[in-house]
Amino acid sequence: MITSVLAVAVFTGVMLYVGSISTQVGPTTTTLRLTRSVEAMERIDASMVAEVEVPERWIPETAVRELDEVEGLVAATAYEGGSVLQSGMLITRPGVQPGFREVAIIVDAETGVAGKVEPGDHVDIIATTGGDGDSEPVSRVWVSNALVLDVGLPRSVEDPVDLSTSSGLPVTFALSTEDALTVAYVESFSVKMRLALRGTGDDEELPPDETVFDGTTAEEQD
Repeated sequence: MITSVLAVAVFTGVMLYVGSISTQVGPTTTTLRLTRSVEAMERIDASMVAEVEVPERWIPETAVRELDEVEGLVAATAYEGGSVLQSGMLITRPGVQPGFREVAIIVDAETGVAGKVEPGDHVDIIATTGGDGDSEPVSRVWVSNALVLDVGLPRSVEDPVDLSTSSGLPVTFALSTEDALTVAYVESFSVKMRLALRGTGDDEELPPDETVFDGTTAEEQD
């Protein structure tokens, strides 16, 4: 008799505990999380995410819940594996938007990138064109606020003039058609190209008189 009473008491206690937990947790829902870390602008596909059951009260309203919501998008910035996906974390790759072109150029690995420029950054593309007998070399910002899509691995680049070899990095940008033509021109005729990294949120347009330098000072120009 006592044993039966104790068994009923234990069963009742367990059921009350389960009911309490259920009340605290509430219903669950399916959401998506990353199965591994991703880099900025990395394309996301179904193999990189997993469906998980999470208490509905613990996830934000912006959580991504369907696989077809991530196909073809890229990470807006770098994320750690296990991150629950939310709208705004994934964006359409800028390079494939109408009016943009993907353009890759080789930039000096030391002076042009220095390991600090990454996909998702915005940079100014600066180049120096050689002078002649009547003019000095001129440095200027040819393209301002260009979006970096990808930074490749270092490779050896041979100078066509003196046949010297240096280390270069292929950098891919999302550019308007006009800027793409500008970069193609300056890459062909410049003697040196480099990138100037912009700070986060810096989208200021540079005034024309601040984009060109020919070696003279302001006093000399006056």
